[in-house]
Amino acid sequence: MMSRVTYPRGLALLLLLTVLTGACRKQISEDVGQAVRSNLDKAETMVSLSQYEDAARYGFEALAAAEASSDKYAKQLACETHTVLSRIYLQALQDSLAWEHACTAEHQALQIPNDSLLATALFLKGQVCSYAGISIETARDDEGLEYTLRALAIAEKAGYPNIATSARYQLSELYVNKNRWNVRLDPALYEKAGFWLDQAEQSDPQVPSVRSMRYHFRYLRQGNRTAESIDYCNKMLELAAPDNHLLRQQMQDHLTNMYLQLGQIDKAMASHQAFSYEMQQYIRQKEDKTMQELRVLHEVEMKDRQIKMRTALVALLIALLTLTLGIIFLTVRLNRKITRQNKKIKAVSRSREMLFAVIAKDLNDPDMDTIQDKKVLEFFRKWPSMEEKDIIRESAELTAGEDALDPAVTRYVTDLMLSRKRALSEIGLSAREMEIISLSKEGLTDKQIAERLFLSPRTVSNHKAHIYAKLDVKSNTEMLSKIQELGL
Repeated sequence: MMSRVTYPRGLALLLLLTVLTGACRKQISEDVGQAVRSNLDKAETMVSLSQYEDAARYGFEALAAAEASSDKYAKQLACETHTVLSRIYLQALQDSLAWEHACTAEHQALQIPNDSLLATALFLKGQVCSYAGISIETARDDEGLEYTLRALAIAEKAGYPNIATSARYQLSELYVNKNRWNVRLDPALYEKAGFWLDQAEQSDPQVPSVRSMRYHFRYLRQGNRTAESIDYCNKMLELAAPDNHLLRQQMQDHLTNMYLQLGQIDKAMASHQAFSYEMQQYIRQKEDKTMQELRVLHEVEMKDRQIKMRTALVALLIALLTLTLGIIFLTVRLNRKITRQNKKIKAVSRSREMLFAVIAKDLNDPDMDTIQDKKVLEFFRKWPSMEEKDIIRESAELTAGEDALDPAVTRYVTDLMLSRKRALSEIGLSAREMEIISLSKEGLTDKQIAERLFLSPRTVSNHKAHIYAKLDVKSNTEMLSKIQELGL
């Protein structure tokens, strides 16, 4: 009897212990969850204040609370805490620590398993790769694309639209990063960046938002779309919270640079003043030792920037003055040159008969006095010093228009000049020597040729000595006779 009574009582006691144990475990899980959540909330607050050391401290307290428990739910909290720590170190520009926690979060998410945390961890690894490109040697954009595309695929399949949208924005930024090392913008990369940006904005329920405009702004800046970039900067300033002085000073700094790029100095100065104000307000938000040091650095930077801006303005004024004087000088010089040329050349109409008269003499002794057309006269004077392709081109131009010569005449003149040109090339006369020969044919003395070509008489004599040697003659008379035989 005693045993029959004891067995049910023992069974009831075991059942009671099981219930109590389950309740205790549930209470422990709830306590662990509250401790982790509380510390993570504190960490997020510290991040918003840019106090990353305190944020990391709260993150590690949350991680310690999660790892102290053997409950399965605690493993999920630990994985989530690693993602938060990765974000903190990303904000603090400590990429190696951010990478370490993102990899740990990925490993734990695969063990749980949890698609949301896995997609988040992969997204963070892609973000670390995006931030790592300090130089072209350290760029990890291709690796970042791989992680982010995996995060996007998991998020889309498991139904996490927020993670998917963030991944699309990051893909756009990674393609922008890939383009920044190119000397010239790669249209294919820029098109992919625009494609993912459009995809992200279409899936983002908060468009327009500061986040979407920040990505859009960087995309536009890379494409040298300065006017649109300015519009996005101003829209971000409208959407930004009044106390978000960090973002506002960044946007005002961008506006200052873009207005300077467009040459709008007044707007640049106004944006620079707004930048100074927002920076001062941002520093006032941080009443600690670090912010005091930043204030001193900011004042030094502001003075340096003012000096640089004034120096730039002075340099701009000097450049404009120099450019103006250069234009005036070139204009006066060109007018003088045109005046001299106009005095030497008489504008007359084209004459087919005159050209036939020259052709009839086979170019051996063209009667220049009978040629009234300026272009024809100039052509017959300079063709020996021209390239063959230029002879063909100018010959065709002389026969163009309503009073064009017969094509047979054109071919005849061109072939004749080309044959003479090839003969001259064998002799080896230079362009300057051909000019002196041409002027000598007009009966000019060495002194007159020197004045015409803006040379000294001695230089002209030296050129003539070279010409005599090449033509195997000994005097100006023999030279003129020789060049007549050659068709000059």
